[in-house]
Amino acid sequence: MKFYLRLPIFILIAFVLSAHSPWGQYQVYRQKHLLIMSTIEDEPTYPFSKKLVAAINEVLPHASARPARAKHFQRVHSLFSTKQMQIMLLSRSNAVAAFNGDGPFTAYGSLDFRVLYQFGDLQLLGQVDFPDQFAWLVTDAIMRAQAIIEADTPDIVLELPNLHPGTLTALKNEPMPLLPESM
Repeated sequence: MKFYLRLPIFILIAFVLSAHSPWGQYQVYRQKHLLIMSTIEDEPTYPFSKKLVAAINEVLPHASARPARAKHFQRVHSLFSTKQMQIMLLSRSNAVAAFNGDGPFTAYGSLDFRVLYQFGDLQLLGQVDFPDQFAWLVTDAIMRAQAIIEADTPDIVLELPNLHPGTLTALKNEPMPLLPESM
């Protein structure tokens, strides 16, 4: 077979072999932005997450916060349990259900998280290993923007169980924990 007849076959093979997943780009995006996950099924969370993102970005522009919306609770559980998402916003009843593995989370199991802040019936929740410094920064930004986003007062938040240690430090008006040398 002549070379010019084989060329299309080689091009097709090269095209198929060069295909790749955009997974790496998702990882980079998640590292560059503070993503706040909500879900369509927990109706008030997505509209509020947009207000929260705007307030955080106003006070802490380097956070580059962005809202992220999951279609359903299964996706919320999947993304949070695999640590692809660091922060989520849920209504209090769904936060309790996620922690206990009941309600809409019965089929998926419980999630382990810490409370970062509360906004009436909504709670901002973070991974257990979310760095204390970042939790302090997010909490501090929320306290500074408290009037804009209708956040609960620090006194109310201090009484919540399961608070993130970085949040607790910020709520007590203590200085931000030092960043690790590796950062």
